[in-house]
Amino acid sequence: MKKTDSALGVLFASTILSACGGGGESAPQMAPITLHVTDAPIDPTEIAAVCIPFTRITVHYAGQSAVTLDYNPLPSQVRPETHCMTGSVWTGQSPVPPVRLSALGGPLTVALAESLQIPVGRVTWIRLHFATGAYVLESSGAQQNLVCPSCEPTENNAGRGFKLNRTFEVESAGLALTVDIDLLKSLHRESSDYVLRPTVRVENTAALGTIAGTVHENLVGSTYDGTTVETGCAVYVFQGTDAAVDDHHVSSTVLSSARVRYSEALGNYGYAAGALPGGSPAEPVQYTVALTCHSDDPNTDATTEVAFTPGQNASVVAGQTTAIDFTP
Repeated sequence: MKKTDSALGVLFASTILSACGGGGESAPQMAPITLHVTDAPIDPTEIAAVCIPFTRITVHYAGQSAVTLDYNPLPSQVRPETHCMTGSVWTGQSPVPPVRLSALGGPLTVALAESLQIPVGRVTWIRLHFATGAYVLESSGAQQNLVCPSCEPTENNAGRGFKLNRTFEVESAGLALTVDIDLLKSLHRESSDYVLRPTVRVENTAALGTIAGTVHENLVGSTYDGTTVETGCAVYVFQGTDAAVDDHHVSSTVLSSARVRYSEALGNYGYAAGALPGGSPAEPVQYTVALTCHSDDPNTDATTEVAFTPGQNASVVAGQTTAIDFTP
């Protein structure tokens, strides 16, 4: 892991020592952690990008010890598809361009930590930190400030960020996690600013699967014009078989959603809903998926009826992609 200065290296070393009870004891057993972030997107006809300047993560252990890991990606890991940046290349100079939430989802993620060493033990929570300067880029081209009231610095948390309250066991083989931020539920407009009240799932990556497929252009209501890849349509994922299909206001079983986009590489409209808890081939996790091309704002649009296609059942196995297509 790269360090930008010696002070950060000292900080990392001290947190490792605290995790094993002090410098007088033997060094702790170490294991790799990988943490990817993805998102369930918001309406692309209104929001082009949600830009978060992530800086580091804190891994907190039982017994009040903690490890801090800097977000130091390689230039090859920073691309316009995953980060808010000017131009197509980042030279590696600080600061790292903000992560481009609302552009991820499906198989596309950003690694905030990748095979970094932490002590073996019970993790009680993880905090994702980011610097000031987060913003929302609207589809009109306007840029608005983004604030996160629950992420403000406190006496015990000198950095901005949000807390993932879930227990994990770091074993010798390591730990791989995926954080799924539901922007449709998390992002709110208040006055001239946007407010982030994070609705987040954090899951073991090995236990996750994907639902993906194509969408017929007749359901989208348009034919690709050579420039516009966004459709304004989305596929919703509901928990359970034959689940009731409805919007966020009515249905409590909405787990995730995925944009429908045109793929120039594949020559069709498609979607991919990732970070879904999966099961074994003998006992897959059951979901219902449905398509809508209506706007669904869970914060302010409670009276608007959202029309969906009939639900289709999907069985998800961890580590695999379940194909569900939408045809007229």
